[in-house]
Amino acid sequence: MADAKPKQVGFLGAGGERVPVRSDDEDKAEDNSEDARAEESLEEDESLDSRSSVDWDRRRMLCDALDIEGLPVFNVHDREPETLQEARALIDHIKEKYGFVEPDRGNLDDPSINWRGGRKPDYTIANLQYFLGKTKNHKEGSLEMIVENMVKKWEMEATHKLFHEWETVNHANYTVQANGGKEFMADEACWVGNYNWLLDTVNKDYYDNSKETFESSHGRFRYAFIEGFPWEVLEVFSGPPRVAFSWRHWAVFSGEYMGNKGHGQTVTMTGFGVILLEDMKVSKIEIFYKPDDFFEVLLGKREVQELGDTGAAHGKSLILKAAKKKEGGCPFAHSTDSEDEDKKGSDAGGEGKTEP
Repeated sequence: MADAKPKQVGFLGAGGERVPVRSDDEDKAEDNSEDARAEESLEEDESLDSRSSVDWDRRRMLCDALDIEGLPVFNVHDREPETLQEARALIDHIKEKYGFVEPDRGNLDDPSINWRGGRKPDYTIANLQYFLGKTKNHKEGSLEMIVENMVKKWEMEATHKLFHEWETVNHANYTVQANGGKEFMADEACWVGNYNWLLDTVNKDYYDNSKETFESSHGRFRYAFIEGFPWEVLEVFSGPPRVAFSWRHWAVFSGEYMGNKGHGQTVTMTGFGVILLEDMKVSKIEIFYKPDDFFEVLLGKREVQELGDTGAAHGKSLILKAAKKKEGGCPFAHSTDSEDEDKKGSDAGGEGKTEP
């Protein structure tokens, strides 16, 4: 039997107030999208199918770690002001609680930029999902944070700006390559888009880049990963001009890929990258990883738990670790600290924000 009181979705502020308060009863919902988000609230009926599109255990653990009462399913492409306000409030809450820093993708407010699609991107929900799932907390100014921001700015430009306006690359020499396969020159790389050159060597039954365009490739993954597809640097092994680093890419698979519907499982892949810089501009990117393992989960050929020994290994986010270490202090060691070092830090009694 439904609760007579309207469900409230949000979280508690420092003074115990709910930030923001939103009433989600059906009489007050303005459209079907609001109803859908209410249905996916953590306060929904416990009798939901275990193969639903939401990983309830993960969301409950996140709520426990963050001291919040509910975590809505944020669609990364939702531009509604109320949604963005709610996501922004949660980002600020996480920054205050754990000392996380938002990625720096450059000046997105530059009026001279000619954006693809006619409007600048909004990374509010993308940054929230990055916070919720990342496994590293790099120090400000560290080589890891510098490289991570450089790649995120490059990715933003490759997705949302015309090539001649990219600031991150050497336009004359720019090339990209995945797993030792075809080397894409600048004009073709920016035309086909990042997904199509990164997936050039994947099994064509899983993803056939010859049948995809820039737009359709993005559409495929937006449909599969409605909460976004965050990325982080794990470690940096050499600095400029030849930057070598390991990375992690993950998503909550709550959408659909080639007819197979996800059930909220977090799917992760890891890999290695080498970026050649000339005058601090990217001239070549080489990426090495095992995408087939990742796609086999999206296609329902294997379970995410089977990927522990592959290049698509699954990891646990810092905030999820906090849910288990709540009684023992802060688990947020910076940068490339191992889990053992995290434990030492928490055993030392650190609480609250990570110290710089």
